[in-house]
Amino acid sequence: MITPEQPFTLPDAELTRHPQRTVAVNRVASALAVLSSSALLGGLAAGVATLAYTVVIKTRDWHHVLDWWDPKMALICLLPPAVYAWRWNRIKADWQFRGYHLGNEELYVRNGLLNRSLSVLAYARIQEVTVYSGPIQRRFNLATLTVRSAGGSDVIADLDPVVAQQLRDRLTELARLRREPV
Repeated sequence: MITPEQPFTLPDAELTRHPQRTVAVNRVASALAVLSSSALLGGLAAGVATLAYTVVIKTRDWHHVLDWWDPKMALICLLPPAVYAWRWNRIKADWQFRGYHLGNEELYVRNGLLNRSLSVLAYARIQEVTVYSGPIQRRFNLATLTVRSAGGSDVIADLDPVVAQQLRDRLTELARLRREPV
């Protein structure tokens, strides 16, 4: 099992994990992306190869068009399942690296397995907190929270909708309290 190391851990705080069903959501989204891009690229490759063959041969006899196909080219068909198998395992490992923590003065957000990040957002700098949910997320009863500040935005993806709403309200309240003059 892969575990986060410094500087991606908080010594005195435990990050709140996302629900386990986020793994299923990301696997479905990944499958749709791999299948659609594979179909698009496969159709494009077959069309270009057929067009190139007909231009080079300059024939309109379509029963010879399929002669360009070589059985070794069928190995290309194994590439999308291999990519998806790699993504399948990476999605589960990536879930273990994602989390957030509400500190005394700031929000900590950790993301990424290969490209890791730990963001710290001061409550006083938070300008906007948004909750939204896409069609796949709605199917699995999940939502995404986006926190915008002057320096950019951070996303806490795949939360329970109730938790996301409570977190939005809490962050809004904390931001309002921190901005008020003392």
